[in-house]
Amino acid sequence: MFFLSTIADTLRINPSIFGTGDTSSIISAINAKYPQKVIMDLGLVISLYDILRVGSSLIHPADGGAHFEVVFRVVVFKPFCGEVVKGRVRNCTREGIEVSLEFFEKIRIPYYNIFSPNRFVEGKKRSEGKWVWDDHENDGDVVSDESDREELAITKGDLISFSVDSVQFTGKNYSVKGVHTLEISSTNDDKIKMPTRKRSQSFDKGMTWEEGGGLKKAEDSTFTTTCEMEILGSMKEDGLGKNDWWEAEEEEEGEEEEVET
Repeated sequence: MFFLSTIADTLRINPSIFGTGDTSSIISAINAKYPQKVIMDLGLVISLYDILRVGSSLIHPADGGAHFEVVFRVVVFKPFCGEVVKGRVRNCTREGIEVSLEFFEKIRIPYYNIFSPNRFVEGKKRSEGKWVWDDHENDGDVVSDESDREELAITKGDLISFSVDSVQFTGKNYSVKGVHTLEISSTNDDKIKMPTRKRSQSFDKGMTWEEGGGLKKAEDSTFTTTCEMEILGSMKEDGLGKNDWWEAEEEEEGEEEEVET
């Protein structure tokens, strides 16, 4: 889920902080630019880990700032496909379940990836909807009164476990020539492996995405790039969903074993 990635970038140090020392000013520049930033096909940068190398400074004409070539490592968040993650439900809608990890909220479990058989129950308020697992067919106990059966439901605020089905990246480059979009997605169909990337090119250092061509030198210096990451989850296997569903089942199995002995 978390790993280290090495990044090389040229950072501009403002003249107002020259007196703080090179290392302190560079750390401030990295912390101002990278934490909470999503880098295409890499993940969400959480924090700076350490600085590996700082090159000599350059001062460009008509620019009083010092430009340093810096190589550093950052802590990155990107779960691998198939990994089981715990999160808290932000909202339940007919489209699925929205989940939060506190530091990252773009997580969605689509309705087709929720346990089956299921049904969505509308609440009096929009935020009070819930997904109910109708597991009656798999329950061997016969209950004469349906009102006596415990409802297996997921509502807003519940702590749940889900497996990562895919991680999707969407990058948009805004320039004078228009908007270019690039989408990258890793799914459960791909070979599951830990990230091995050692170096990442910063998106805003004279590089741009062009359709069919990958990374190319930007012809215009007036452009900005944004990137978003979204995680799609799944709750179709045993052990997923609300944790207390399975804790109760394990307690019952433990009691049965004690009676047998």
